[in-house]
Amino acid sequence: FYFATHFYFMTYHTFANIVQRRLSSGFAPNFRRHILVVSTVAALAYTTAFMEALTISSFPYYSFEDRYMAYTLGSAFYAIYLVVSFPMFARVDEVPGERPFTLLQTAMESLGSCMLIITLLDLVRLSLGVPLCMAGKMLELKLN
Repeated sequence: FYFATHFYFMTYHTFANIVQRRLSSGFAPNFRRHILVVSTVAALAYTTAFMEALTISSFPYYSFEDRYMAYTLGSAFYAIYLVVSFPMFARVDEVPGERPFTLLQTAMESLGSCMLIITLLDLVRLSLGVPLCMAGKMLELKLN
């Protein structure tokens, strides 16, 4: 099952890339196009996250304590990942005529995207007033 994850993520990002390219090439560059692209990426991110939560719920090894929260709030948190990764994926080697990204540039873009995602997740957590609680057997073993 986990090997299929790469396929799923590549599919999500490829379709989002197609939509972003169409918006970028089909409209004149101005503020309205920018708003259209940003709102479309946000809608794609939430829709993708929601559909994944919905489809994965039928997998026998997954269960949700509260399906409504998983579908709505869980999808919103998952969409934060996709809001950052969809444009980042589209950006890599996108500009014609420019040199392709080096492995180092690709790694730096990926690491920067990961940091942005962590920051956004933490900002949402702080704005909701949710305390940071880390628990688990590994943490208990290290603290003792």
